Amino acid sequence: MRRALALGLILAVVPAAAAATARERQVAGPISSVAVAGTDVSYADEYRHGCHEVRLWNVATRGDRRLASHCFVSTSTGSGVAGVIATEGRALWLTYTGGNIREWSLWTKGGLAKAKRLAFLPADVDGPPPVILGSVWEGSLPYATGRTIVVLAPNGSRRFSFTASDPVVYLSAHSRGYAAVLENGSVLTFSTGGRLIRERTFAPGAVQAAVLAAPGLIVKTAAGLEIHSAAPTQNYPLPRNARFLGYSQGLVAYGLGRELRLRQLRNGHDTLFRRLEPRFHAQLGRRGLAYASGGTLGFSVWAMVSAAS
Repeated sequence: MRRALALGLILAVVPAAAAATARERQVAGPISSVAVAGTDVSYADEYRHGCHEVRLWNVATRGDRRLASHCFVSTSTGSGVAGVIATEGRALWLTYTGGNIREWSLWTKGGLAKAKRLAFLPADVDGPPPVILGSVWEGSLPYATGRTIVVLAPNGSRRFSFTASDPVVYLSAHSRGYAAVLENGSVLTFSTGGRLIRERTFAPGAVQAAVLAAPGLIVKTAAGLEIHSAAPTQNYPLPRNARFLGYSQGLVAYGLGRELRLRQLRNGHDTLFRRLEPRFHAQLGRRGLAYASGGTLGFSVWAMVSAAS
């Protein structure tokens, strides 16, 4: 009886506490990118026609500040901020503009310093971006240009760089290190210090995303998730066309159409977390889940995310 009463009190208190620490707000314009690392939520929005800004929202202090703004003249193929990541006050972001030839720029800013352009790369408008921002984790800012992988520290220094055998199509930082998916199908894993651990071979295009976490190398394929470690490979199916939006502590976030969903790998329990606009943005981190839909920006702390799943 006492145990049942105690469990009931826990179940009553946890959702209430989680709800109290949830955040959701409206921003100036439609959001084109969002990422989370620790309590830093970075995002980009179009605050007026043709003008885009990169902002950093600290969900612990509730402070929100503009890091940079970019205003573009009208072009036939559009312009804007294609992605942004941040950790410990430093951000990396990618802008684009142009017509038949699209001009891409990679920027960084930390502290009170001015924004600095790290790379300027023209590319065919129908081709993929020449710069890839990695999925961010606390303390690391990964990006890739072609075959070159670079990881920056929060102070702006280069933590390490590596030249792969083929162009990088996906890159991530996570709790146990880094993972890079190459165009030829290979997946490279690196230690937190940047040492190459292993190269695994898959069919070209088979792996859509990869993270190096506590269970091992987690790869997302068309069929779902695979965990590669010293033990036999474990397979976890996901719905077709699911978008991988992050892994933390046995929980996977993924997008399916307008649905932001959570799945516990341990028991397969699958939950609808939010219904949002098509092609919404979201990322699951160690401390919570950030999401953006139109002009709505949200963050749910880990206690709330875990309780909802």
